[in-house]
Amino acid sequence: MSTPGLDLASTSAGSAKALVKGLALVEHVAESDRPLRLVDLVQVSGVPRPTALRLLDVLCRAEVLRVDRTGTYTLGPRVAAWGQSFLDRLDLRAQAAELMEELVEISGETCFLGVLDRSQVLYVAAVNSPKPVRPAARPGSRNPLHCTGIGKALLSGLTDAEVEELLVEPLERRTENTLTDPAAVLGQVRGVRERGFAIDEIENEEGVRCVAAPVRDHTGSVVAGLSVSAPAYRFSTDDVRRLAPDVVRVTSELSRRLGATPGPDDVTTGPATPGTERSV
Repeated sequence: MSTPGLDLASTSAGSAKALVKGLALVEHVAESDRPLRLVDLVQVSGVPRPTALRLLDVLCRAEVLRVDRTGTYTLGPRVAAWGQSFLDRLDLRAQAAELMEELVEISGETCFLGVLDRSQVLYVAAVNSPKPVRPAARPGSRNPLHCTGIGKALLSGLTDAEVEELLVEPLERRTENTLTDPAAVLGQVRGVRERGFAIDEIENEEGVRCVAAPVRDHTGSVVAGLSVSAPAYRFSTDDVRRLAPDVVRVTSELSRRLGATPGPDDVTTGPATPGTERSV
């Protein structure tokens, strides 16, 4: 298991090296889909057992991690407090909340807000569909860039060269529809730039479609993506395209709230009535 962004030990020294190793242990615990014990953390991190044991003890005493009677490590309450503090100060979420609720009301489906986190999408907010069956992502979770609507929306704000740097092979195949050829994904990203929205055609999660659009800040840079996702059996390709103008309109309004200057092609019409058909 790799730890993107924390591979700094080789350029750090002394206590800084210990800090980087400790952070890597925390990230392995946070990202694992199974319980991790000391032997697992030593294996995935490459940190020597005595060093790992010493760092884990410090992290547990600081309540960054917890260890139960079986020796299994989990995140501690300190991480939850830090995470909530970060999210509370993220003005993007506050500005987006009302608009995300509007999209859920229009579509009846789940709305996600995500940002670029190294080479992944980090979901920072969600407003769930009132329907019992809905997509699995949640705030704090991550997904690949190449096969998600938000990921492709985020990539659309980068240059071709920057996109190619992030699309490092082998690209993970999540479903039979996932594009794993970086050149093909780049072609999709160019399409997003032209039409203003991205589509995830059951590429990231089995049985789930998504339409997303980029959010810009006062500099014109893409700082987030906003999507509507739903089970494919009730969210056809035609439904996706009918909803796309509403997603673009809402992201344009969110961009305006963040200080972006409206472009000549921005959608400025009022909200659609749920069920109203639009063409793209």
